[in-house]
Parts: sequence; structure tokens; C-alpha cells
Amino acid sequence: MNRKHFISWVLVAAGLVLLMAVQPYAAGYGHFRRTIMAEMLMRWGDATWQHGALMPVIVGYLIWRRRKEVAEMPEDSSRWGVVFAVCGLFLYFAGFRANNFYCGYCGIMALIAGASLWLEGRQRSRAGLFAWLMLGFTWPLPFLEESMGYQMRLLMVRATGHVLNGMGVDALVSGTALQSMPNVELGRRAGELFSVGVAAPCSGMRSLFALLVVGALFSYFRQLTQWRRLALFSTILPIAIVANMVRILILIFAAMTFGQKWAIGGATEKETSAFHEVTGIVVFLVALLLLQSASWLLNRWCGGPGFKRSRTVSRQVIAPVS
Repeated sequence: MNRKHFISWVLVAAGLVLLMAVQPYAAGYGHFRRTIMAEMLMRWGDATWQHGALMPVIVGYLIWRRRKEVAEMPEDSSRWGVVFAVCGLFLYFAGFRANNFYCGYCGIMALIAGASLWLEGRQRSRAGLFAWLMLGFTWPLPFLEESMGYQMRLLMVRATGHVLNGMGVDALVSGTALQSMPNVELGRRAGELFSVGVAAPCSGMRSLFALLVVGALFSYFRQLTQWRRLALFSTILPIAIVANMVRILILIFAAMTFGQKWAIGGATEKETSAFHEVTGIVVFLVALLLLQSASWLLNRWCGGPGFKRSRTVSRQVIAPVS
């Protein structure tokens, strides 16, 4: 990178800092305008969006690992970069006027794309496309949580109820709650064996966005062709649902075996048991296992992907040295 090129990127970075960290942007539900960075830091405090704080580091690594490959590509400039940059500035200003952070997020993404096309050209920008897409996970989007969360809870409860009834455990579904059926012969009341209210954190939304990040990285590194990466990534939503359902089933069977208080805890979220908290890791373990299984099936049906190919190449490189 020559000096002029370096200075251009420094100016772009300085402009982004001014737009995100210095310029007050929107008020949200408050009475004063916050900067985009202040809004992001506040949202990152929520467990649903904590992964956003890691995304700049991940994106930096993705760019760094391809630095030699990109350096061999010719430096170019595309006029489309100016178009994207102008569109980004328009979106940024529209969000400022409309008091809307989401327009600001889109504006910043368009500005970064425009700067890359203008300073690096199409070929180099294409090489960094995945890193740019991963940067999209940086931005907190609470409106998705609000609009999809309740539907995810209903789907989770109904699916778990069907599985329990299919396993011979009589379960009663009531809204977003699951409880055991009454048994007159044994003198059991409704909910005596277990009574689980699937709250918003247990709906799957809290882990869904983090799983999308994990799934995108997993698909990118485990598959070589774009369509196979997209095919593997498309399995994330059903995998997230299944993984969260497995957690709920574990909590229910633990409640039936060791008691409601030990397995789940009290009535409020602050009174959850230690076992309830530990089972949160089950979601990611099950999801990774299912992702690996889906990748294996994809390789078996479509022919070995790149993993075998990359190992072959590595042997060819290492053999002469040894």
C-alpha cells in the first residue's frame, strides 16, 4: 500500500469515527440525541447483542488472513464507489432527520462499501465481500427481537409439546407455557410434575443471532463453493429451533426427576437455578453438532468439499520440504 493509498484510508476511518462517535445522531426513545457508537455500546450490554462487540475483531481477522492474496491483485478504482458513498451519505442524513438509528447503520455500511470500491476496485472489494457481510452482524437490531420473539416462543412451546406427547409425557400447552397434565388416578394436579413458562430469553432469539454468526463462519471455513456455503448457512434457523427445544426438554425432564425448583428455579428470571443457567451452553453444543452433521451430509451427497482438497494441497506443499 503506497502512502497516498494509506492516507486515503486514514481519512475514511477518521470520517467514520466522526459520524459514529462524535456526531449526535438519534434519540431513540429518549429525550436527547445519542451517537451511533453510544447506542451500540448500550445495546451490546444486552446478552442478545453481545456478539456485536466481537465483530470488528472477527472482520479484522478475516481481512488480515487474505492480505497476501489481496496484495497480489491489481489496484484499481471503480466509479460505483462514488455512487455507494453518496447513497450512504443520503441514508445517514435521512436517519438523522427521521431520528432512526437503522438508517444510520445502513448508511455506514454503504459508505464502507463505497470507500472500498473507490479505493480498492472491484476485484479487491469482491475478495473482502464476506468480511463486509460479517460486519453487518455488528449492528443491534432490536426490532427483530420484538417482532419475531413472541412467534418464536409460540413455535418453541408447540413443538416441545408435540415432542413430549409423542414420547408419552402428557403435556398441556397454554400460550407460551408448558405444564404436565392432571392425573386423577395418581392424584396429581396440573403442573405438579413440571410447569415451564418459556420467557423471551428462552424463546431462541437470544441465541439465534449469535448462532447466525457462528453458522456464517462455520459455513465459510468448512465449504469452498458459494452455493454450498449458502446451503449450509440456511440450516441455521431450524438448527437454532431444535437446539433450544433440546434445552427446554432437558429442563423439563430435570424438573420431573429432581424437582421444579432445582431444575428451573423460582417464578422470576432473577430466581433461575444454577442448572437452568448452565443448560444455556447446550444450545451451542447441539447447534455445532447439527451444523457439523449438516456439513458432513452436504459433502457426502455432493462430493467431498474442500476439506479433502485443502489437505491434498497441503500434503503437496509439505512433501518436497520433508
